[in-house]
Amino acid sequence: MRGCHMQTTKKGKWLGLVLSISLASIAFVGCSKSTDVETSAAPGATVAATTEATTAATTAASAAPEVSKAPELTPMTYSINTGDNKLTWDNPISKILTEKTGITLKYDLTAGDEKPRWDIWLAAGDYPDIVSLDPEHIKKYKDAGAIIPLNELIEQYGPNIKAKFGEYFNLLKGPDGIIDSIYNVNLNKEASADSTANFIVQYDVLKEAGYPVIKTFDQLYTIISDYVKKHPKIDGKDTIGFTGAMNGWVNKIQFNNPITFSAGRPDEGNFQINDGKVTFNPVSADAKNYYGFLNKLYTNGLYDKEAFSLDGDNMKAKMAQGRVLAAFAPNWLLGDTEKSLRAAGKPERQYAKLPIYSSETIVDHNNTIVPTGAGTGHWAITKNAKNPERIIQFIDYLFSDEAQILTHWGIEGVDYKIVDGKRTETPEKIAKVMTDPDYWYKEGLKSEASGTSSGWFSIGNGAKLADGDYATPVTNESVLANYDQATKDILAKYGKKVWAEFLPPVEVVPGYLWQLTPPDSTKVPNQKIEAQWFKDLPKIIMAKTQADFDKNWNSMVEAMGKQGLTQYEADMTKLWADFNANFTKSLGQ
Repeated sequence: MRGCHMQTTKKGKWLGLVLSISLASIAFVGCSKSTDVETSAAPGATVAATTEATTAATTAASAAPEVSKAPELTPMTYSINTGDNKLTWDNPISKILTEKTGITLKYDLTAGDEKPRWDIWLAAGDYPDIVSLDPEHIKKYKDAGAIIPLNELIEQYGPNIKAKFGEYFNLLKGPDGIIDSIYNVNLNKEASADSTANFIVQYDVLKEAGYPVIKTFDQLYTIISDYVKKHPKIDGKDTIGFTGAMNGWVNKIQFNNPITFSAGRPDEGNFQINDGKVTFNPVSADAKNYYGFLNKLYTNGLYDKEAFSLDGDNMKAKMAQGRVLAAFAPNWLLGDTEKSLRAAGKPERQYAKLPIYSSETIVDHNNTIVPTGAGTGHWAITKNAKNPERIIQFIDYLFSDEAQILTHWGIEGVDYKIVDGKRTETPEKIAKVMTDPDYWYKEGLKSEASGTSSGWFSIGNGAKLADGDYATPVTNESVLANYDQATKDILAKYGKKVWAEFLPPVEVVPGYLWQLTPPDSTKVPNQKIEAQWFKDLPKIIMAKTQADFDKNWNSMVEAMGKQGLTQYEADMTKLWADFNANFTKSLGQ
């Protein structure tokens, strides 16, 4: 996946498969809390944009749902956690959702790193009615008896859920056959038209360099260095060649994922897999290569010296100032930064999304998709919730064709209109999306992450509904329509129309290692190894000489070896083998 996830949107930052070996997310990395699957980055590559690629998706999405009794409309309010302080129920789309279902969501904000708060809630037995968690915490809540099984509720009140998941329905079940949470299903076969690479380079940097083709770290270093020499300050502040963020949950995204992407590997979280064998990515030769690039930037004054204390929000704030030339920033992490730059009259400070590799010889296999979403936004119902059937009816409505249109296209006549029988975004919406960073919030097109970067339950960009039209407005045409002129101009310099054209052909995979629940035997080694990683990493990046760099690197690897790295990798290798053995069996049961 491109980015994680999230996702290529925030949230930066994607749902895990839940198969017969309990696919819950490894806390090691994952895509953003999107706040996003986002993403993909996704980050991320998750969708089909062509008619041919959506034939199977159309069949599955168009299947007539089973008939169930009409949902109650008695007003009820349910609490749900979120890490997004901009979410509100006071918007046009949310009001329509209440009219259709009687349900109002009350967002319970968790600022900063959400996971400690989730653990405190669980210990105290004081949690929202609906919890949106990563799969690892879904398992914790289940083991503590905090969430309820959903099988019977879906059977009775979830015809649209069953219809949309179709052949993938059993992937919702854990090893005990219980459905603990609900998330997205991807009824698509190719990468989304809005997929992007995850290294970013400022437009003006490329312009001054004569629009060179940049593929390697060495090439990127050269154009950054040359630009800083000519422009040591931007708007009166020091120019930052390359930034990052080591503070908070985003640290693993910032200092692990670039290793994976620059090596052209599928996103397996903090790991890489070679012929079925799992190894810890941060001690790989690929990692040493990337950290060497950061060290070169640092020793030459081109790396953000505050990166070791920045969190994701601080990093975005710096990029929004227009003085950061380059970074590893999937779309879900980049967020609304570029809208802010355009609104400030700085379109030349926006970012090209380019794949950057450790060498010219890398063959890129990172552009992958999976049958269900990947990331952090599993929705589960806690035992505190009254009338849980009303929640399932609400979610079931979100999976209906009517709600898919509402929550992804928006309101007819405002966000889209029907042209020649097809939904088409209005010019007014396009203009607002380009200039107003908060438009999606104001209209209600964002929610607590449920598998997209930060949107409602989705069946995937490029999948079609029963009316034969797309479930979401993300197509090559719509993506292009949302670009400003500066973006169109720079893409033209490279012979491209959309950023997705920089990516390699998509590859379909059953899942990712970071989506799986690690065995208990790995918990303590993981904590020790990760602590060692982030203790030693600043010393490696800030090493003054190559000798110091090698010394600090070797010291880190040796320390991890003493903390059980070999057995840790062996346990993860078995986990991966078990997953692959059970995936096919889980389909069509």
